[in-house]
Parts: sequence; C-alpha cells; structure tokens
Amino acid sequence: MKRIGITGGIGSGKSFVSSIFLKYNFKSFNSDFEAKNIINNNNEIKNQIIEKFGVFSYNNDTLNSEYISNIIFKDNKKLGQINKIVHPKVYDSYREFIIKNKNFNTVFESALLFDYENFKNNDYNILITCPENLRIERIMARGNLSYDDIKRIINSQIDYDKKKHVADFCIENIESQTTRKHVTEIIEKIIM
Repeated sequence: MKRIGITGGIGSGKSFVSSIFLKYNFKSFNSDFEAKNIINNNNEIKNQIIEKFGVFSYNNDTLNSEYISNIIFKDNKKLGQINKIVHPKVYDSYREFIIKNKNFNTVFESALLFDYENFKNNDYNILITCPENLRIERIMARGNLSYDDIKRIINSQIDYDKKKHVADFCIENIESQTTRKHVTEIIEKIIM
C-alpha cells in the first residue's frame, strides 16, 4: 500500500489535492483537523499548553485561538514550542490511522510535513505551491482571518521553495482544472 504526503503553505490547496486522491479510493488523514481535535480534547495536551502559554489559552475548555495565534504567529520560537507539544500526538494518531487502513493507499496532509523527519516514511511526497497573492485571496474568502493574520501565518511557515528538492512531485495550484489534471497524472504513476 502506498503512503503519500501532501504539504504546502496555508491557502496553497492541500485539501483540494487530497480530495482528488479520495476519488481513487485513498484514505486521507488531515493533520490540521486532528491537531484541533487533540488540542481541544486531550487533557494532557491542554495542560501542557496552559503551562507554556498561560491560563488564557482556553475558554470554556476550547482553545482560545485568537489568544494563541497572537502569541505563536509573532514568535517562531513559541510556534515551535506548540508544534513540539501537539505534533508528536498528531503523528501518533496518524500511525493508528495507518494501522486501521493498512489495506488502503493513504494520504497524509500536513503543512508541517517537511518540518520533521516523518516525511521519509512516505513512498511519495507532494509539495503544493501557489503565488502568495492567490493564497491570501483564498484565505480571505473563507472569512475567518484578517489580512494581517494571514500575512503573519504565511511569514511563520517554512519557505516551501527551499523544500522543492525534498518533494517527489511539485504542483503549482493556480487553476483547479490544471491542478486536477496534474494530480490525476501523478496518481496514475503512483498506483500503476
């Protein structure tokens, strides 16, 4: 069974690319969704976040996203600290997902794929890129972040252009039909 990693910055189109794999009977693991689940439901992780970032980290047992974002996206050291708390648990969940879906090809969608060595466990890694102005436009359309917040997040992420040499495939996701065609070609190479 094939294990595929999909990565890229916020607004690049990772979820769109992952959705194409689903049509080919791949099982998909979204690390962002799992991280939110862990952050809000794992008491051990909650306690570590509160210890590191303070009592205002949670409101009514739910992560205070605005408070945490104002800390971590202004300070890469703080961003690294929260990633070191949460990411190992996310990867533990991914390993369980792999075991549960051992008879299926799988996709691991993660903005942090190349931040850790885990990408080496995949058969193939796909990097999704997109011009920054288009990424900002896409994120603004979701309506939950300001322009300044988006810029802070983008600036806090790794420079994906410097990671192209690590990826097995790179896709520039500007227009959906062209991206769909490239992804389909990659899938056909992978599963043939």
